[in-house]
Amino acid sequence: MGKEDASNAVLLVISQVGCDESGAGRLTMVVDGREMGSEEWQSLVAEAENFDVISVRVDRERLLEHSTYFRSLKNFSEFNRERLNVNWDPPIFCILLQCMHGFQSSFSSCVIARLIQAADYFGVDEAITRCKNWVDSEMCNVRCGTEDDFLSDLLSIWSTATEIGEKYVGELCVKSLAINFARAMVKESFITLPLSLLEASIDHPKLTIKSEMDLCNALLLWYENQELSSSKTAALENPIHLFKKIQLDLLPFDFIIRRLLWKYPLNSFYTSSTTPIESDYAFSISLINLWGEFASKPVKDYLDFKPIIRLTEYLKELDFSFCHQITCHHLIAAAAKVATIPMSTSRKALLTIEHEVWPDLPEFINMEKLNLSYCWRVEHKSLQLWLRLVCPNLLELRAQHCGHPLQMVLEIGPRLPNLLVLDLSEPEELMDIVGAVTRTKSKCSNSRFQASGQYVYDYIIWDPRKQYVENRLRELSLRGRSEMTDDYLLRIARNCPSLQAVDLSGCSELSDAGVAAFLNVYNHSGGLRKLSAAGTRFGPVSCKAFESQAGSSNELHRHLEILDLGGCSGLGSENLSCLLQALPLLTSLGLAFTKLDDMALSAFLGTSLRHLNLRETKVSGGVLSRILARNSNMKDLNIRGCTQLAVHPFDFSLVQNTFEWVNVEAGWGLSDSTFSSFGFSSWKLRSLAVGVGGSISGHTLLCISEKCPELKRLSLCFQVISDEDLLRAIRKLKSLHSLELQNMSHSSGNLLREIASSLPDLKTLKLERVVPLLSDDDLILFSRSSTGLQSLSLLGCQQLTNVWLETVEHAWDGIRDLRLEDCQHLLTEDGSWRLLISLPMLEVLHLRHIGKMLPDNFIAEATRKRKETSRLNTVYINRCKSIKDGFHSGTPFTKTSSYYKGRTHKDTIVLEWNSVRLKESVVSERLTFE
Repeated sequence: MGKEDASNAVLLVISQVGCDESGAGRLTMVVDGREMGSEEWQSLVAEAENFDVISVRVDRERLLEHSTYFRSLKNFSEFNRERLNVNWDPPIFCILLQCMHGFQSSFSSCVIARLIQAADYFGVDEAITRCKNWVDSEMCNVRCGTEDDFLSDLLSIWSTATEIGEKYVGELCVKSLAINFARAMVKESFITLPLSLLEASIDHPKLTIKSEMDLCNALLLWYENQELSSSKTAALENPIHLFKKIQLDLLPFDFIIRRLLWKYPLNSFYTSSTTPIESDYAFSISLINLWGEFASKPVKDYLDFKPIIRLTEYLKELDFSFCHQITCHHLIAAAAKVATIPMSTSRKALLTIEHEVWPDLPEFINMEKLNLSYCWRVEHKSLQLWLRLVCPNLLELRAQHCGHPLQMVLEIGPRLPNLLVLDLSEPEELMDIVGAVTRTKSKCSNSRFQASGQYVYDYIIWDPRKQYVENRLRELSLRGRSEMTDDYLLRIARNCPSLQAVDLSGCSELSDAGVAAFLNVYNHSGGLRKLSAAGTRFGPVSCKAFESQAGSSNELHRHLEILDLGGCSGLGSENLSCLLQALPLLTSLGLAFTKLDDMALSAFLGTSLRHLNLRETKVSGGVLSRILARNSNMKDLNIRGCTQLAVHPFDFSLVQNTFEWVNVEAGWGLSDSTFSSFGFSSWKLRSLAVGVGGSISGHTLLCISEKCPELKRLSLCFQVISDEDLLRAIRKLKSLHSLELQNMSHSSGNLLREIASSLPDLKTLKLERVVPLLSDDDLILFSRSSTGLQSLSLLGCQQLTNVWLETVEHAWDGIRDLRLEDCQHLLTEDGSWRLLISLPMLEVLHLRHIGKMLPDNFIAEATRKRKETSRLNTVYINRCKSIKDGFHSGTPFTKTSSYYKGRTHKDTIVLEWNSVRLKESVVSERLTFE
């Protein structure tokens, strides 16, 4: 820029409002703006924060041309003076001058509000335009959500724009908040948002959230915090307009039960149901039936379906987990309604699948993650087509317990070439009780149960002549897929060469040779990072796969970090020794319920272990001490059931007290002295379980409760601790989510009352042979206080009757796992139906010795009644045999003798149901103490 007329120059003296006019002790700077270029202006703006007064010489005509404020001073004599005082924030006014001189400015979100205010006051249109452009390009960008002060700055900009009447900037702020809503709602300043801004952003078509549940949680948090502020009570007298923006039909039912029911009127939320609301509970049950009706409608009826899934071009992650009402029809309708995303001409043709005509569907190229776990109504063929059309760049797909066939692993490769993570695992209940129910081989039938009571066999279907395209999968979970075969596993290995982590736990039909062939593929292709094969037939042949590449640059052990072989009984001590010797770089090792002994464990020379599970093995304290001494970063340790620890205890001279333990499970050999010497120096425990053979005193338990107030899980079995010490510990452990007490005698009333009053967040409660005198009244009072319970186990409560069952359906609607055993008078025939029909969230049910026999058609009838609404997927039912077949064969069994004295456990029938297939397992072994 050329030099301007010197006779027309004016010196602008810029100082903060209220600054001392004397100038004493102030930092000043004088520059000539007429001589400055772009870099000089940028330097001035950057340094302006460090000066109290900045004097800038500029041309009068330029001020008149670009500022309405200075044009209004033209007729006043002071404007013609050589010096003109400006009382304003120096850095902000320097940016205005920079804009007047035509140079670009680099803004940050923290100055935009002040700049808009200054531009409006001085009438600098160029600055207003640049602020609008910046907000549009930068604030309406998902990346800005990573800034810590993003939400505060946005609120400041919106407030300023609203105050001065800059409607367009205000609309841009609403759009920015809508696009970045998922990140904004986790900021501390979210609760300070004004109601008008919040409502406008939720109504905006660009609202981007991961799930309707996240939106509901955010709005409830905002509302609850506003309720605490008396200054805003008037604005919140009727929150129905805010809650109506939450679509009840798209919330997981268990979330409705846990978070909303009994706390908020359900008629305050939006729902498609036209059912009159007689009571919130009845209404919540009716939603399940409504969702079942939606599932049977054709695609064309969903195009006008409301509520609608919120899809935008900015969405990166979508989570429908546990929304079992979701179908592919919902997904199709949601994508079809987003008309603002351009579609290529090649995609204009209508698509037809299974006699259904699909509308044009746009691509959401930013979609990276999709969670459909427990959405068992989503049909796999339609899903694969929808994913190919709508989410071509998907990186992660989770569809646990969805009934999708295994061939989806191979077929999804060419459809989603960028997919890295695929989870098709089945329910984990059977796997979670390895060593208890499933220690013995079970007889499984892969069959599909129909409402008529007939069985149709369900096999893996694939065409051996078909050439499957290689995919880029890195992580694959097929946990619990008992239909997995050796041939299919090898086919997966050949078509998924990039696999780094694979979970085959519970794939009980996989042979040792089949697993070995799978591993050999990755020996040559680079190796796996994680292998979970618990509950498979992993054995000597598979072990050799880890040794066969010794000396090669592609050795499998150079990559493997996580190994879980829990319950693999085919592994001998020598096999385990060779295996551990070949895997020194492991960070996580699971060998629970194997034949591991000291000789095998001594072969492991690694120093990087953080997680170690040796439950029910034969290791002793001496070898284990040396392992711990070499692995000082250990976080998790499970040594329950290791009886040799009682004979050969720990050598504490080898173990330093430097461990930051997070999860510890122990039994034999554990006492107060060993506990204190075990290295619990950092006291960061989140989970502690003391099992059979261990012994800690009430004093130690109180010490734990004082030093570990954030403990989430506490499990005690066969521990001699007084009522007083146990209750005192419970009062201090306010963060407990899981409390498990087994074979400990305590008074029922005091214990339950203390649990109810001290543990507001309790999710799991196990009382097994702890409160034999527990009455219906005790449990009813407890259920009214602990409404968030999800898992309940009662064993040996022989005074309970079906009176309690009449209240459980209203008190614990969110119960997912219910175990009732040795409660002699609890269950009648009517009560058994009540358990299945009245608990909408029930997934796992254990019934043993709780009353009369179950009806013959119990499972078939329950399946028929609940096939559209049920989440129940696993039922355990005991079978008994006469006492004369047991140890007391001399005692005759008669109809007049006690039922429980005349019968003993024979085996357990385990039935798993996934809405399509009923799988039956017969387990011979009785549950053992933990």
